[in-house]
Amino acid sequence: MIAFPTKTQLTELLTHEKGDCVSILMGTYQAGRDTNQNPIRFKNLVQQAIGELKKKESPLLPRVEELAKLEHDSTFWQNQTAGLAIYISEGFEERVLLSHDPGETVSIGSEFNLRPIASVACGETNLMTLALSWERARLFRSDGHSTLEIEDDIFPLTMDELVTARDPEKQLQYSSHETLGGGGSETVMYHGHGNGEDKIKADRRAYLSRVGEYVAKRLYNTDQQLVAVATEEVAGHFDAAAESVELTQCIHVSPDGLSDSQLRARITAFAKEHNQHNDDVIAERLGSAIADNQGSDDWKQVVLAAVEGRVDTLLLGQDQPIVGRCDETNHQVSLDEEGTDLVNTAVRLTLKSGGTVRRLQRNSTAQPMAAIFRY
Repeated sequence: MIAFPTKTQLTELLTHEKGDCVSILMGTYQAGRDTNQNPIRFKNLVQQAIGELKKKESPLLPRVEELAKLEHDSTFWQNQTAGLAIYISEGFEERVLLSHDPGETVSIGSEFNLRPIASVACGETNLMTLALSWERARLFRSDGHSTLEIEDDIFPLTMDELVTARDPEKQLQYSSHETLGGGGSETVMYHGHGNGEDKIKADRRAYLSRVGEYVAKRLYNTDQQLVAVATEEVAGHFDAAAESVELTQCIHVSPDGLSDSQLRARITAFAKEHNQHNDDVIAERLGSAIADNQGSDDWKQVVLAAVEGRVDTLLLGQDQPIVGRCDETNHQVSLDEEGTDLVNTAVRLTLKSGGTVRRLQRNSTAQPMAAIFRY
């Protein structure tokens, strides 16, 4: 299972496209009585997939019929995030937990349906937000519409978990990492110089440095930017101590002084404003690129450029499919009601060639997709 996929993980997913490819995507409830709706919605979608596979006499039918048993796994459905994607092909199955609701879709064809999740995986429409105080660190993802706290084997974490008290007898001056119980959680032991304020400063510096290392791992190989919710004092010390990560901006308020709902509201509002600003910037870039013949909002040109590996940034606009066929060998695209979604084709080809995918606000472009080219 993949939780919150990266661009690299989606590109790896594409290597498993073989024969019939089944894609089932749905939003999921994370808490309360609404979680009881998760298996019901899943059942409806998987039965739709089974019906289509029967018509095709697909060899994947037994696999999907086996998948249908997941409906009865109450533990699985009560431990969901905001969305779920399931991909199945010959000899392959992957379940993907998502930080957003991808909508309900069932797709069966020669391609995995990555369109609803690609822009989030690429990170450009999401902010990673670190809620940081001297006592604890929490990590959030936000797309400007909803905010989800990342809860895993590392986050949330506290200073006490990362920095142990100094042994006053040994007066050791070193730092080490040890794993408790042969596979337990990692504990970091730091020993500051002297006593009192010197020790507090050393411990705080060590704590912030380690938080920075963990966050850097989360941001690795993504285009996500990091925003902090912290007091000016904590943010300043974090900037100085965490050399492996860089803050884009900081919301200067103590996260511990806010309720969970207040904190999420502040993060969501900031992400919405941030994304709108980025949309304005990227729309300007697209306009300049089109004027210089280095970009296009003509879907045929965009798909063909993706075939050639020329798309640096694919921009998704109106949420509507373009059903057709892409003949990569003869370098031709055409509309065909029996074809596939060419927007998804462009997404896949862009990822394969190392490009990135962005979803713009609806008022940014009237076209289903546009692109900025490499050359």
